[in-house]
Amino acid sequence: MSFSHKVLELDIILDKVKKYTNSSKAESMLNVEILAKDYDTFLQELNYTHETLSAIERFQRFPFHKNFDQGNFLVKLNREMILSIEDVVLLNNFLKMVAQFKSYQQQLDQYTYIGQIFDLIHELNKPLDLIDEIIDENEIKDTASVELNRIRKTLNQKEKELTITLQGLLTKYKDYLNESLIVTRHNRYAIPVKDSYRNKIKGIVHDISQSGQTVFIEPDEIRQITQDIEYLKQLEEKEIYRILKQLSEQLYPHTKEILESFEALIKLDLIHAKALYSLSIRGVLPILNNEGDVSLIQARHPLIDPSVVVPIDIKVDKNYKTLLITGPNTGGKTVALKTVGLLTLFLHAGILIPASENSKMSFFEGVYADIGDEQSIEQNLSIFSSHLTKIKNIIDEQNGLSLILLDELGSGTDPLEGTQLAISIIDYLRKNENIRLLVTTHYSELKLYAYEKKDILLASVAFDETTLKPLYKIQLGVSGSSHALYIAERLGIKKEIIEHAKSLLLNHQTDIGLMLERLSKEQNEVFKLKEELLEKEKELNKQKLEYQEKLELFEREKEKRLAKIEEKELKTYQKLKEELLQKIDELTHKETLTKPESAKLKGSLNTLKKEEEVESDDIQVNDTVYIKSYQQEGIVVAIKKDDYVVAFGPFELTFKKNDLRKVHAKTPVKTKVKTVTPKKKGDQAPMKQAQYELDLRGVRYEDVKDLMDKAIDDALLTNMPFIRVIHGFGTGAVRKAVYEYIKKSPYVKSYRYGGEGEGLNGVTIITL
Repeated sequence: MSFSHKVLELDIILDKVKKYTNSSKAESMLNVEILAKDYDTFLQELNYTHETLSAIERFQRFPFHKNFDQGNFLVKLNREMILSIEDVVLLNNFLKMVAQFKSYQQQLDQYTYIGQIFDLIHELNKPLDLIDEIIDENEIKDTASVELNRIRKTLNQKEKELTITLQGLLTKYKDYLNESLIVTRHNRYAIPVKDSYRNKIKGIVHDISQSGQTVFIEPDEIRQITQDIEYLKQLEEKEIYRILKQLSEQLYPHTKEILESFEALIKLDLIHAKALYSLSIRGVLPILNNEGDVSLIQARHPLIDPSVVVPIDIKVDKNYKTLLITGPNTGGKTVALKTVGLLTLFLHAGILIPASENSKMSFFEGVYADIGDEQSIEQNLSIFSSHLTKIKNIIDEQNGLSLILLDELGSGTDPLEGTQLAISIIDYLRKNENIRLLVTTHYSELKLYAYEKKDILLASVAFDETTLKPLYKIQLGVSGSSHALYIAERLGIKKEIIEHAKSLLLNHQTDIGLMLERLSKEQNEVFKLKEELLEKEKELNKQKLEYQEKLELFEREKEKRLAKIEEKELKTYQKLKEELLQKIDELTHKETLTKPESAKLKGSLNTLKKEEEVESDDIQVNDTVYIKSYQQEGIVVAIKKDDYVVAFGPFELTFKKNDLRKVHAKTPVKTKVKTVTPKKKGDQAPMKQAQYELDLRGVRYEDVKDLMDKAIDDALLTNMPFIRVIHGFGTGAVRKAVYEYIKKSPYVKSYRYGGEGEGLNGVTIITL
């Protein structure tokens, strides 16, 4: 297997990924060797990265400690050597990180791939407890052993005694000292004595100042104390060594689990780094295959500034094994090749790609590229010879499913010979069903050749003929021109020269050439129309889907509401019926009501029909009606066949006749609805009242939920079916809070933005 990783600049990408690692070992693994050599590994590594990216977005980054692999504690444990204090401290930090990972793992029930790696991390609470018993803030605890505790207490007493003695000597010899202070020389305590008084103080001279005016003497009075301190420190070191030896022996049985956990964490560090880099470039997991099908949609080259990069679409598959990209130089043909090649290598390295998630990408056993026009100085080859050498190597090396990228094939020599050689190379490679070939050119003869082949897809880099500037966009199914004369004219070449060139070109153009140019222009127009139609189709499909979802939601909510109303009314009816039956039972015991009369009365009650089951009277315009589904009264303002338009409150809605009941002997009631405006923090809270309008302008994000709760409660209590929420335009924070509330509320039936005269997008109308 072979990958042209250097020419496609994968090395630069891997250097960027290295910055996200937390261990030197994971960093060292980020090289071309990580490229997947088989399809199973290809899929597995990409799923590792995809799941890790998802986990990061949901639960934040993995709890790595920076440089967690530093030190030699693993080597020493494996060789059963005695750990130093530094080793124990590093191991302690590592074990704490392991505990954090096991805690993080509890959130990963749905993550199959990385869950398997997390399972390789062992619960290491026992070794962690062993270390915690003797280590405290990178030091051995005094309580690590009874003997160490005794030594340190004695040492502390001796050091206090030394301090007191030295302070006394400073006072005693103050007349002989240059300065009243205690210094250390060669790890011994001393006092600075004037040279002229050196014989006045008995002790050992440890140093002399550069001027010779001061000698540093350790007085005899403290010698015994310092010797005691030195002896105690030696005892302390021996006891610490004994404690560390004992601890090391207790840790040896856990070495295998520690090593396995370490290897799992290195693997996770590598995946984590790739996921973080993928996140930084907005990478996604495309649809994968191992059949050579490539369909990149809105793909971006990751090394081009995101603010200027132009997304491209590229396609090669079983039907179109070859893609020929035409167009002017500097128009983006080379970038297109590099984008396809580099993003293919991204996937082989387990890195997600900056493109649409609807893109299709394939595993390849080899990715080969001849891109660039540098001369080979070492081999003394021309540009043309250098290209041919690379192409020869590609033809010889390719084996299995391969992606081959050839930039400006046939250039660098006589155009006629170069074109024929290019056609011959393409013909040879096209014979292999396992090769997917992408070629760039500006030769017209190659375009004509491509038109004649059913398995070659033509594409061009877009060029604005008005401004004569490249647009760096790939147009599939369209051939392009080099636009040499247009560019020359734009650059100011004399008109006489341009006109002469045009006449020469016209004389040399065959009928086929003219037809080719005309066909290219027609294809450009068709392509533009096709793009417009596709955009309109997408928009229509989107609207259709939205309306279908709204309709389905409306029907579901309607059924739920009607079921709730029916259940509520039935319960009320049953309750009243039971109460009446109970009354009849009571009356049965009275002398004035006979038992036959009681039975007859009970029978009549059992045959009672609910009020809703009585057929409605004839309903006319201006009649007052009771709306069963909303439990509201309104006035009929229009009748259209079987639809009745009813006004109630500030609304007019259409109902079927069976949802209405004529109200007799009542005067029309106009619903008076008050508007409630929430006050800002610090003001008196609004009074609870019937409302259909809630003004949230100026309200804080965190206060929206409580105000929405109150508004919906009040509306439900007063049987108001709608609420008009004013959130304004502003920064969108209040609107976001309103929509978050709406999605979670079980009482909201539907919602929409305000229409003309309702406040547009600054208002949301909620149906309860």
